[in-house]
Amino acid sequence: MTQDSPGGGVEQLIARVLRRTGLSFPRGVLTEEVAELAVLIGGDVVSGVVWDDALTVATESMWGQLQAPILAAVNMHLGRADGDDREDLAQVLLLAQRSDATQPLARALTVRAATELRASVHYAEDRLRTAEHAVANGGRDGAVAAARALGAAGVALLDLDPEDFAPEIVVYIDADQSVEAFDELARITGDVETRAWAREALGALQVTDAPAASAAIAALTAGDMPDDPAEDAVWVPMVMALVDEGLERALAEETATAQASRE
Repeated sequence: MTQDSPGGGVEQLIARVLRRTGLSFPRGVLTEEVAELAVLIGGDVVSGVVWDDALTVATESMWGQLQAPILAAVNMHLGRADGDDREDLAQVLLLAQRSDATQPLARALTVRAATELRASVHYAEDRLRTAEHAVANGGRDGAVAAARALGAAGVALLDLDPEDFAPEIVVYIDADQSVEAFDELARITGDVETRAWAREALGALQVTDAPAASAAIAALTAGDMPDDPAEDAVWVPMVMALVDEGLERALAEETATAQASRE
């Protein structure tokens, strides 16, 4: 497979800016064309022509709707930058101002989006493979394994970050992680659009070497979505996964801080 990669000049400049700023296309607005590009990344080697054509189509599907927010984000970072970062951002700003989807910033953002999407799908598929044995054996352990796999896979596919829900998670922790507090956490965070998106993303997962886990996920995502997020068998495991990840990060940061204070 051939794809645009940082080498020198403009490509290297864009790579530096994307790495330092975290600029990216939001996962929730990625088009089918970007998903098809992600499949090429995870598949067999393709010719440069095939890759270039697919990248062009995917970029054209994204840039028209996202040029304005990307331009605003570049301006925001530029206003806060100094030194070499400011110089780099000033050059990238000129690209962000261009409406044509053939320019290198738009293409680099599309490649980044497709690459991250492919990585999340790969991670989600691995979570199903890990749960396959327990799910295939059935019983309570199998149900728990399926729910945990669904939660981790859903968070990855939707690119959710516990930091985005930090205030709500803190309230839940301060309430001693009670059942009532968890239900409230699920309701506060579980808007209809996100829960519908989760069902769509998870329902598309089909892992050939994890048939039992795939069937369990399909069953959990089938049927009507309940009105109450706290009763949603798809959203509840995802909230649990977000809480677990948030606590793990907090513990890691606390350990790192304690270690640094001793050095």
